[in-house]
Amino acid sequence: MAVDPPPPASALMEELVEEVLLRFPPADPSRLVGAALVCRRWCALVTGAGFRRRFRELHRAPPLLGLLCNAGPGARFVPASAFRPPGLPAGGLLRGWRALDARHGRVLLRWNPPRDAAPGACPALVVWDPAADRRRDLPPLPWAPYPYSWNAAVLCAAAGCDHLDCCGGHFLVVVVGTNSKEMFAYVYSSEAGAWGEPASARHPNDNVDFAPSALVGNALYFAFQMGTAVLEYNLGTREMAVIRLPPSPYGWQRIVLATMYDGRLGFATADKSAIYLWSREAHGGGDALWALTRAVELDKLLPAGDGLFSIDLKSNRVTEVSKDIGFSGIFPYMSFHTPALGVPSAVEGPSAGA
Repeated sequence: MAVDPPPPASALMEELVEEVLLRFPPADPSRLVGAALVCRRWCALVTGAGFRRRFRELHRAPPLLGLLCNAGPGARFVPASAFRPPGLPAGGLLRGWRALDARHGRVLLRWNPPRDAAPGACPALVVWDPAADRRRDLPPLPWAPYPYSWNAAVLCAAAGCDHLDCCGGHFLVVVVGTNSKEMFAYVYSSEAGAWGEPASARHPNDNVDFAPSALVGNALYFAFQMGTAVLEYNLGTREMAVIRLPPSPYGWQRIVLATMYDGRLGFATADKSAIYLWSREAHGGGDALWALTRAVELDKLLPAGDGLFSIDLKSNRVTEVSKDIGFSGIFPYMSFHTPALGVPSAVEGPSAGA
């Protein structure tokens, strides 16, 4: 019986090299760039679609590459890794833009022009892919009457996607808000290239806050300004609902919505030197209760002095991201980024002056 010959030594070496490169930390894309520059064979390996897919499947959770922080003149990309969006000026400032959301490798920006900007210089909403340096301008919203308050979120449009490598696919933008009569929702589809028909519901007697939204299952959640309830928008049924939060002793509270590690809806609120984490717990006939899951004592974790810090809630590891503190909104940009050397960007990112 014939025995297959062993693979050549070069093939075994390539396989070993790939296994090593796959274990490079995803939060430091520069290491893969350095490996790709070693030789043409390694470059072809690192930039190949198969390697990118295996890299994402191995690490699963996308790393925090940076933060989109809204400040006075615009949104600023504050690095939390070695990644820097191509095309951005030194300092990472997107002058005139405000970040609204960051999810599935995309960033949603709204144009908030400076006083000296020309009328109609930019579209009102833009979806930006920082890693690929691509942007998509959205058509104007057909809302009427003009809203008292609104917010928006971006997400991948593919059903059943694991979101490991979906940055180049179709996406949705969901805009919710309130006007003088009701609360409403519009959905933009990049596949259709248009806004759909609006959905509406009874007025919540509150206004939608410009704060990070949360995606849980097939629903998006947005905070209200009083912090006593959240707006739920079901992507499948297009229905809206108001979900009440635990009462605050002050009658109002500032909240930040989040998707918990186990996939449930959660939110954080602060009081004095502590952050309190709550999670929504389903029970019985589909109703929900809120449970306080953890209190984080900041004075026991953070160093003395001002700054912007991230805290790993599993290990309590604290990392200083920036010494600046004058931000009005912060949106984590989490994505895998493997190099595409020699591939020029087709469209520039939002410019510093436009």
